[in-house]
Amino acid sequence: MNTKKQLRIDMTQKRNLLSKEQVSALSDNLFNRFLNSDLTKYKNYMLYLPIKNETDTSKLIDYLLENKKNVYVPYISDIKIVPVNINQNTEFEHDSFEIRIPIKKVQLESNLLDVIFVPGLAFDKAGYRVGYGKGYYDNFLKDLSCITCAWCYDFQIVDKIADIKEHDIPVNRFI
Repeated sequence: MNTKKQLRIDMTQKRNLLSKEQVSALSDNLFNRFLNSDLTKYKNYMLYLPIKNETDTSKLIDYLLENKKNVYVPYISDIKIVPVNINQNTEFEHDSFEIRIPIKKVQLESNLLDVIFVPGLAFDKAGYRVGYGKGYYDNFLKDLSCITCAWCYDFQIVDKIADIKEHDIPVNRFI
C-alpha cells in the first residue's frame, strides 16, 4: 500500500542509496528533458536547492541564469514559503532544516511566478506528492495558477498515493 508514511520511508531509503555519480547522471537526464520541453520559454522560475540526495538543480539554475531568466528559491518565513531571488553572485547560509538560503532575501510576489519545480519524496501519476510532512508546499501552491512541475527521479513516481487528503495540492506537469 502506497501510504505517505510508507513512501517517505521507501523513497528516502532509495534516494539515500544513490551514489554521487548516479545523482549526477539522473539529474542530467532530467535537465535534458527540461531542455526538450516547452518549459524553457518562461521568465520567472522557482526551484529548490537540493538536500539529502535530491535531484541536483545546479545545471538548471545555471542555464536559467545564463538565459536571463529570473530564478527564485523557497524561503520559509512565518511558517510559509516565500520565493526569494538568486543569481550568480548570491551568497548562502543554511536554515534550520540545513537548506541553503540566500543571505540577502529579495522576495517576489508568488503570483508572478511562471513555473515552480516542486520537490518531493514521491509523486503519483495524478500529480499528488509526498513531501516531508510539514505542508509547506501544499499551503504555498493552493492559490497559485502557474505551472507546477515535479522535478524528481523516475523511481519516485508511483501509480497512486493511497491517503491523499483534501488539502493536498497536485502538480500539473511532469518533466
